[in-house]
Amino acid sequence: MSEQTTVQALYSKLVRLYPRKFRERLGESMEQTFHDLFCEKQKEDRRLFSFVFWTFLETAIGIFREHLLLISPGDIMQAILKSLGSSTLISLLLILPLMIMEIVNRRNFNEGFPILLFIVMWLLPVIFLLILTPIIRTIRAGDSLLASPIKLLLSVAFLVFIAIVWTGALIDQMPCFLGGPNCD
Repeated sequence: MSEQTTVQALYSKLVRLYPRKFRERLGESMEQTFHDLFCEKQKEDRRLFSFVFWTFLETAIGIFREHLLLISPGDIMQAILKSLGSSTLISLLLILPLMIMEIVNRRNFNEGFPILLFIVMWLLPVIFLLILTPIIRTIRAGDSLLASPIKLLLSVAFLVFIAIVWTGALIDQMPCFLGGPNCD
């Protein structure tokens, strides 16, 4: 009987790790369900360790998920991942022609491929699109951009800065992409 008391006390402590609102709403019923299932498994002389292990594991995963939902309500995490994937793909498609031009037009020169240049030229549009995406979502939702003017001002300033740096790098390197001699 002490084994049952110990396991139920541990499960009760585990349930207390849920966020307060979730625990208040479902904690008691979760503990009662665990108690009933544990007693049932004990009467059937089934393997209790496996049941306890998987129940504790599922509960721990549920606790993690509930805390994650508190940090990021709704499908924001999926939207961020989708936005990141789209941004990286668009950025890659933007610099791919430049990479091809570099390879084709500079193959006769004895120099290495400028990997760092293309990483920076790929990363800048990714950051640009990640900053731009929430602004576009706000506009599409019909919300006011002026709800947080300082955030908007900083976002626009970063967008302008990134655009200037990327355009400057493109203008500076265009002769190299086209096969001109004496490129740095």
